[in-house]
Amino acid sequence: MTSSSARTVIHERVDACRTGRDPTLVARLSSGWVVMGDPQVLTGYCLLLPDPVVADLNALPTAGQAAFLADMALVGQAVLELTHAVRINYAIFGNVEPALHAHVVPRFADEEPALRTTHPWGYDWGQARRFDASLDAALQQQLRERLTAATQTTPVTPSLVTAGRIHHIDLTVTSLERSTAYYDTVLTRIGYTRVADADEGPLWRGAQHEVGLQAADERGRATTHQRFAPGLHHLAFRAPSPAAVDWLHTELVALGVRVLDPPAAYERYSPGYYAVFFADPDGLKLEYVYTP
Repeated sequence: MTSSSARTVIHERVDACRTGRDPTLVARLSSGWVVMGDPQVLTGYCLLLPDPVVADLNALPTAGQAAFLADMALVGQAVLELTHAVRINYAIFGNVEPALHAHVVPRFADEEPALRTTHPWGYDWGQARRFDASLDAALQQQLRERLTAATQTTPVTPSLVTAGRIHHIDLTVTSLERSTAYYDTVLTRIGYTRVADADEGPLWRGAQHEVGLQAADERGRATTHQRFAPGLHHLAFRAPSPAAVDWLHTELVALGVRVLDPPAAYERYSPGYYAVFFADPDGLKLEYVYTP
């Protein structure tokens, strides 16, 4: 499997979502980002963009494909209910922009008769109105709330209550300013979202836990991380596919991050284990790993 290597508009929009620069951003789901379409050829038109970006649906592992399609249906359900559409059209092409993205297009009973039964590309997209916060912000917020609630609602069962699960991880760093910039660059590329800072330092939220930073005191500022001393040896983040591991490695090299070991298979750990290892500014070993 390979990630989408050519830079596309999809890459640019995903980058903008990670850094909060995309005004059309709706929500972060497990497989990627939901944004409102620009143009709004039909009111409520949205797209689902995978993170990391891959060339097409088949570049994802089976579980990744299922997650992306489930998220697409979740977006469609929210758009259907909030816009009072009669149906949702779904489309995945990638011919013009060779990177996976899904179109979620509501269809309405009051469309012009000549267009009502054709596909959405029967419309003149060049003449359609652009996304406008003054017109679209209310629906954008409703979609955000609906999707956020849907992704956070998990039935409480005895198996979940007794299952082990990490809530958060705090890392001590010698320079809070330097490490905040570093982790914001890395974590937002692998699915974490920067949230409001705690009193002690910055926080990033993932699907199941948070990562936070705290400043070292005088006892620790003169040292670098020693992973063979008692304490944390290394920190591993789960990747959705081998393509995602390769993609992050490319990003790390471009950013000048110190790569300890480039992407490789580690069958001695488990079949299909594929990972890249790199270091943070204090020498802490980090890993991005895919396992089937």
